[in-house]
Parts: sequence; structure tokens; C-alpha cells
Amino acid sequence: MARLAPSQAAALREALVMLRSRESGDAVLALRLGADRATVDDLVDRLANDGGRSRDIPFSASELHTLHCALTTVATMFLAHGRYFSEEPFHERIGCYREDADALALGIADALIEARPQPGS
Repeated sequence: MARLAPSQAAALREALVMLRSRESGDAVLALRLGADRATVDDLVDRLANDGGRSRDIPFSASELHTLHCALTTVATMFLAHGRYFSEEPFHERIGCYREDADALALGIADALIEARPQPGS
């Protein structure tokens, strides 16, 4: 279960939508996100705006992997000349700054680490 602020859910959703809509095909989508189109579509639906409130959304470990991949991969769609990251278009499309997307990705990984059973417990 993940508690997401509306801005976090929106950033995750926009990253998924952008990666899903690329014309690269299903094989590239699976490479980038570790998921098929149906899984991505389901996540996009579940992350849709729900009245502007923070909310708890259940995710499986594989779905968390897909979300983490989306956050870390979407930045590659904003490379100018294939080399330099372009912050303004990223912010306009995804709805947050790159460092916020990176922090959210790190938060997903940290939450999973904290949730795993500790040895001897």
C-alpha cells in the first residue's frame, strides 16, 4: 500500500502515459517498464485524479517496479540532442521537477526496503 499525494500520483501517471504512448512498440515498453501494456493501462487508471486528496493505493511488488522504472526512465525522453537533459519540458509534461521524480523513485525503493521482513523478527 502506498500513500500518494495528488501531485505524486499525477507525476507517476504522466510518466506512464508518456512511456505508454511512445511509438516504440510493446517490446520496448516491456524493456523500459518491465510490464505489458495492460498492466500499464491499469496503473494509469488507478492513478487517475481522485478529488485532489492524498490516498492509499495498493500496489504489488511488480507494480512498484513498474512505477520505479517509469520515474527513472521518463527523463530519458527529455534529452536534447540525445545528450543534455531539458528541465523545462520535463516539468511542463510530468508536472514536477526531475529531482522530485528522483526523490519519489527513491521513496518507493526505501519503502519497499522498510516493508521487508527483518532477519530474526
